[in-house]
Amino acid sequence: MDVRQPEVFLISRLHPSLHTRKRLNLIAALNFIDLGSATLLSLVITLSFTPTLFWTVFSLCILATWTAWSLTRERRQALALDPYARAVTTPLLAGGLLLGFSQLPQVDLPSGATGILVLLWGLSMGLARLILRRNMPSVMIGVYPRSGQDLPSDPRVHYVLLAQPHDVQLSELDALLLDSTRPPAAKWLELLTHAHTAGTPIWTPASLSEELHGRVALEHLHTARLDRVHFHDTYALFKRGFDVGAVLLALPFLLPLLVMVALLVALDAGRPVLFWQWRVGQHGCLFRIAKFRTMKCDSEQFGAKFAATGDLRVTRLGSWLRKFRLDELPQFWNVLRGDMSIIGPRPEQEAFAEQFEREIRLYAVRHWVKPGITGWAQVNQGYASGADEALEKLRYDMFYIKNFSFWLDARIVTKTLWTILSGFGAR
Repeated sequence: MDVRQPEVFLISRLHPSLHTRKRLNLIAALNFIDLGSATLLSLVITLSFTPTLFWTVFSLCILATWTAWSLTRERRQALALDPYARAVTTPLLAGGLLLGFSQLPQVDLPSGATGILVLLWGLSMGLARLILRRNMPSVMIGVYPRSGQDLPSDPRVHYVLLAQPHDVQLSELDALLLDSTRPPAAKWLELLTHAHTAGTPIWTPASLSEELHGRVALEHLHTARLDRVHFHDTYALFKRGFDVGAVLLALPFLLPLLVMVALLVALDAGRPVLFWQWRVGQHGCLFRIAKFRTMKCDSEQFGAKFAATGDLRVTRLGSWLRKFRLDELPQFWNVLRGDMSIIGPRPEQEAFAEQFEREIRLYAVRHWVKPGITGWAQVNQGYASGADEALEKLRYDMFYIKNFSFWLDARIVTKTLWTILSGFGAR
């Protein structure tokens, strides 16, 4: 008997899989293309400047692009190569930083050069993701035999049935799927120890589904184990400044649009132009939300009611405003007041919030953060009506609270642009 065989087997277990190596190589190549194209574009755009101005502008371009790239980089372990959203959010953030730098003394940064840099960098990042994602291998996940668990379905995942633990080579797997309904048998504990040592992810069906679909399995959460403090993040300290700064920067565009929509509403349905309604905000505090009126004045004379597809209460112009979310423009005033954030769970009417808190366990958790004009649930699910859809919406809201970060907000902004253009989820 070869006494070295167990040692050799142990070493082979600790090697990353070929799929993992290829994925890491693709991610490294993508990072190189992102930062390399930013550097090259900054150099080409600033070559025509005078020597003194060249070094100043080139340094600011590098600082802006690399800072934007670092801030929007996903730090969670992802199954995909990288979201296409970064090809939009990262260049736009870099452009915003450059516009801020242009206000500094003795910095003459042409706005045209900034626009060219943002456009070309976005195109290069999008093209790199389009090409490299085609070569991204499936994630190989080992599954215990006769586990009886429901496996999340996704084209990015390929399941491998494990027969005996001593036959399993971790070098052939990217992750293990742990049966959450029962503890693993003693013979599998050694494999789990090696997987933990090697850094191989160990998922449950619930955590894998969350990773794949961006929503939390609420049935696996217990109220007693939830602590509001654990959902706080240092990013929350800066988000308020981001909200106010974004609204103030957008005012030159927002004010003419607000006036134009207000005139259209007045011509279509008369006064009042604005509709005010009490909503439930952070920590359960009530506030009055502002919207452009899209329904008839007597639409809620018999009490609060969910909007439905083809709702007869909606005015002629109102359905169009709702489709492109233009009725929510006045809520930027709520953002300035501090009642809302630009991004967060959608604030619900008081009557519906009380109903859902009685019917849906953990519903109050969504009030731990400020409500938003747009959010993770809105861009993935759309409008919710009734307890069943509110429960599904809460799964997305919980995912947002759990992964509260600048990167997730940036991704939501990009998906919101698509939601507005497509009219997804409007009623």
